Amino acid sequence: MDSIRSCISFQASAASKVIARLARLRLAPHGVTPIQFAVLQAVSESKGQTAADVGSSLMIDSATIVGVIDRLAGMEFVVREPDPQDRRIKRLSLTSQGAAALPPMQTAMDDLNREIDGALGPVAQDVRESLQRLADLSAEGTEAMPAEGGGRHG
Repeated sequence: MDSIRSCISFQASAASKVIARLARLRLAPHGVTPIQFAVLQAVSESKGQTAADVGSSLMIDSATIVGVIDRLAGMEFVVREPDPQDRRIKRLSLTSQGAAALPPMQTAMDDLNREIDGALGPVAQDVRESLQRLADLSAEGTEAMPAEGGGRHG
């Protein structure tokens, strides 16, 4: 490797930090963090999920997802309701306050998506598709990744 800047791990991390900082700035006026927005969005997309369901879909560990949901419940954006079939299971749903707060957050993130797409120019769609393929590999587990030791990795 000639430079750390040519390492995909560094490149992905640096890009992620820039986008996360911009997302924090866009969401701050709405009183939520990017992870809180992601959880609200996930809950709105599929009613009745458990914390484990949301954590799994967003690749968030169980300790973190519980804390995020606790904060969102404290903000009165989400509620945990017992499952009618098994009261030990708590299902998540948006409150009316959460449902009302979400659209302006979505607009802020749509604006950020457009800003990043504009910065990427004509390759924006290709970059998004490539990032999604990498995310899908992660969701599937490492079985789909090439074995280590097969060449120079970055």
